[in-house]
Amino acid sequence: MSPRKIRPIAPEAIRIQGAQPTVRTFHYDPRGFLLETLRRDDEQIEGSKFAMSYTSVTTPHEFRDKDRWHAHRIQSDRFVVVLGEMMLALYDARPASPTSGRLEVIRMLGAPFDRLQRHQKEDVPSSMVPIPPGVYHCIGNLSDHPFVLTNFPTELYDPKDEGRVPFRDIRVESLGGPFDWDRVARGWSHV
Repeated sequence: MSPRKIRPIAPEAIRIQGAQPTVRTFHYDPRGFLLETLRRDDEQIEGSKFAMSYTSVTTPHEFRDKDRWHAHRIQSDRFVVVLGEMMLALYDARPASPTSGRLEVIRMLGAPFDRLQRHQKEDVPSSMVPIPPGVYHCIGNLSDHPFVLTNFPTELYDPKDEGRVPFRDIRVESLGGPFDWDRVARGWSHV
């Protein structure tokens, strides 16, 4: 029997406690687009708690931590994809969480490379996804274009807060074994 495929979900379908997205909107016009990212009044994602921000680019068919989960003990991440398409895998490793053991793979969309501007003004919804401490995560690019991710961590970078856990060390009950990106690639269809 072949391993179970993983079908990515939209951000609004996230059920892991504390990882519910905040709606963001791309405001397109003939000049390009504007996207508000983090706002001080974003209470659901602690918008008033600002420590730093960073932007990363991931090239096509590459993964950050291809074989391991990324984890924080104290810091929350807040991800928004500005350009391109990113896959975000979340695994709730918090023993006391009502969603403990839950795995979700989210397809996060930024502005598409072939439509950075619109002939008329147009608003297109997007999402910022918070990742609470204790929720393991990893990101990948299954598309043919790079993606641009901006993160607004709640804490300054501290290597002591950060950890990596190999996929093989975590049995995901719904998969009957560990997570791997090949399962996502088999269940993903580019639209």
